[in-house]
Amino acid sequence: MTIPRTVLAKILFLASFTWTLLLAYLASDGSFYPLGAGMFLAGLYLMLVGLIFFFRGIPQLRRRLLEAAIVVLLFVSFYLFPPLSLAAIPTLFFILLMPLYLGLRHGVFFDILHVALWLMLSAGLGAVLYWPMPKVFWAQVLSAGVSSLTAHYILLKIYPRLRKRQNL
Repeated sequence: MTIPRTVLAKILFLASFTWTLLLAYLASDGSFYPLGAGMFLAGLYLMLVGLIFFFRGIPQLRRRLLEAAIVVLLFVSFYLFPPLSLAAIPTLFFILLMPLYLGLRHGVFFDILHVALWLMLSAGLGAVLYWPMPKVFWAQVLSAGVSSLTAHYILLKIYPRLRKRQNL
């Protein structure tokens, strides 16, 4: 018996979201050491991939897990060879932009406007959700995850109709 790909996407999102939220709670001051930073960013990467493909199957799931493991290994290697820490900035771009690229490539997002609307709606909903919460790191992660998934769902329902109406 195999697990459907959409169920795997939901499991990946929920597991990585819980892991990222736990790490954010444990590092309440927001400071991480290299291993913790690698684990947090790998969880963030898997959370974004799971979020974008939440309503579809994740393409090449093993490869995405391998990429997350490489992020952890990269950050752990900062202990052994500190100049390698300069690789952190390109890694952050990879973590943030690769899920968006995969979403565009595999048809989750229709175009760049859809991505921009998703990011703006996520930011707006995140600000509304975060406003009454305590001003700690875990609250930021919680509001970002919930608002991003909500914005993604709203736009997947509304954007195709909007696009047909406006002939975008």
